[in-house]
Amino acid sequence: MSKKKTPPQSPKQPQRPEKPEESSVAESTPVSGGFQFEPAWLWAVVLTVATVMAYYISLDNGFMVFDDDKAIRYNNLIKNPTFRGLFMANNLGMYAPITWCGYALVYALAGESASAFHTFSLLLHIGCVLSVFTLMRMLQSRAEVAFFTALLFALHPMQVEATSWIAGQSALTFSLFYLLSLMAYVQWQNSRRALFFGLSIVAFLLSVLSKSAAVTLPVLLLALDWYKNGTVTLKNVLAKAPYFVVSLIFGLYTFSTREAEGHDLVVASSAYNLFDRFLMVCHSLLFYPVKLLLPFKLSIFYPMEKTDGVWSIDYYLAPLALAAIGWAAWKYGRRDRVIGLAGLWYLIPLAVMLPYVSVGTFEMRSDRYVYISSVGFFLLLVYLAQRIPAEIRRGALIGMALLFGFLTLERSQVWNNEVSVFRDCVDKYPDAPLCNCNLAYGELLNLEFEPSVQHYTKALALDPSFVEAYNGRGQAYFQLKKFPEAYSDFDNAIKAGIVTPKLFLNRGKCHVILGRPAEAIPDLAKSIELEPRNPETWYFKAVAEGKTGDLAGALKDYSKAIELNPQYVEALVNRGLMYFNEQKFDEAIADYTAALAVRPDIIIARNNRAMAYLSKGMLNEALADVNKSIEAQSNYPKSYETRAKVYSQMGKTAEAARDMEKVKSLTSGG
Repeated sequence: MSKKKTPPQSPKQPQRPEKPEESSVAESTPVSGGFQFEPAWLWAVVLTVATVMAYYISLDNGFMVFDDDKAIRYNNLIKNPTFRGLFMANNLGMYAPITWCGYALVYALAGESASAFHTFSLLLHIGCVLSVFTLMRMLQSRAEVAFFTALLFALHPMQVEATSWIAGQSALTFSLFYLLSLMAYVQWQNSRRALFFGLSIVAFLLSVLSKSAAVTLPVLLLALDWYKNGTVTLKNVLAKAPYFVVSLIFGLYTFSTREAEGHDLVVASSAYNLFDRFLMVCHSLLFYPVKLLLPFKLSIFYPMEKTDGVWSIDYYLAPLALAAIGWAAWKYGRRDRVIGLAGLWYLIPLAVMLPYVSVGTFEMRSDRYVYISSVGFFLLLVYLAQRIPAEIRRGALIGMALLFGFLTLERSQVWNNEVSVFRDCVDKYPDAPLCNCNLAYGELLNLEFEPSVQHYTKALALDPSFVEAYNGRGQAYFQLKKFPEAYSDFDNAIKAGIVTPKLFLNRGKCHVILGRPAEAIPDLAKSIELEPRNPETWYFKAVAEGKTGDLAGALKDYSKAIELNPQYVEALVNRGLMYFNEQKFDEAIADYTAALAVRPDIIIARNNRAMAYLSKGMLNEALADVNKSIEAQSNYPKSYETRAKVYSQMGKTAEAARDMEKVKSLTSGG
């Protein structure tokens, strides 16, 4: 039998782009396990249902004091949005107009409903899950790899921070448009239609307008070029010029806005030198994969601290481990581009989230930082698992997904409110002063004053330089009526250099309550200098002035407090008393009437108005007021004394005598 000859090929014949290398695993046609991964829409439904089941409990969560209140509850921009406010100004130190548009949309539809905001977060997460599923199907031929990559991404408990924390919506929003931009780019790679290139740029713009972390996308696009062609050419780089220009603009602008908000971008400091930063970056690159593979002891905060100036041994070993992993990734990633792409997908988006600098409190490590990068990790995990026999592989992946789903359900409950999330933090890192301090703050806001004092005290014991704890503990002591302790803490906070109007107000209030009105006035004046529109400060300054004999100043400051808050009952009652003492009975009656319109149950205002009516000779009005006072509170001697005076003026001496006997009975304890 003659052997056929293969026609010789011309050396000048252009070669087709090399396809990514793939393992010899069977394609996703019917499988021995009894199911198949087609049609795609059915598995998209499965992904959606699984995601909802894992996160449904988070829909009952409330707003978090940390950032949710500033972003939603007290943010006038989302309640009354304008184009100028959304797109031409920073909000809370960030330029993220698309994220703020999302908040404004939810507020317009549902008002201040925490459940509505959590529902919107869940919808964004589902959108990201389905985008990952679609993108994985576009990039490689194994539907099983696409499905399990998306499933693990959907259910992993590290995604809870971005999905169950309303303030984390920016991570979801930018990630959704980030993924859509990648999808459009891959479609452009396959079709070369300009429409898809344009859609990719538009989605990228929306992504960086949602969160500046999207600036990494052009580099990941180059990774997709390498994945498709096996190389990156100058033409590939130049084609990304529009993306790189946008990234450069938004990156530089982000640095400037963060510094303008007072968040100094510190690289080297007394706490961390350049070598420390190197170790921290290397350690973080290994920290996230470990948590993704073994998602236990998750927390809103992960300490990165030296002990006596020395890191733990794992920090010093991290560069060596990273070098070994990098060498393996380089070696095997070139042979199998799916492995290479997975590694780059993990590394590139995470690159801007690593602790090169310190910006604020929680900026070292955070679960939400790895949201988009986790796609690369799960792609690598599922792809490598294809070497395992199908029955074992699928059982293991399904088991892993079920475990992740259970942990996500559990962790969603942790994110219910600020107390639960930081109690979880303290349970896992009991010696972290920040966790103790923030738990104490949450307890303070939830009126749990004794536990708040305990956790503030522990924070200070762990780190005496944590001076903000003095302010918080002082407020808890104040609510417990432990005024000397409250004063001491407020004083320590001010001496430590904390300058806030509330702090000076609180120390001033302690001075007043502890009988030191003259010392209170400078504190209250300083508070007014820092925040002139707080009616409470004007009120306490008036009280202090009244106690020092400055009646004109007191009357002026009571009037200012009422101007700022016309329903300030205490200020109205006190000014009414001053008017009464000056025999300005009409003005006194007007103030007491205004106070009673707000709080009809306030006995002192009704009794004082009765006295003003009595002084004007309006006996019937006076009697009606004092009778209501006695009806509301039958053991208040002042009311009986006032009624005795009214009865005496009416000539009802027997009734007057009876009321005076009642006064003696109440005041003598009989």
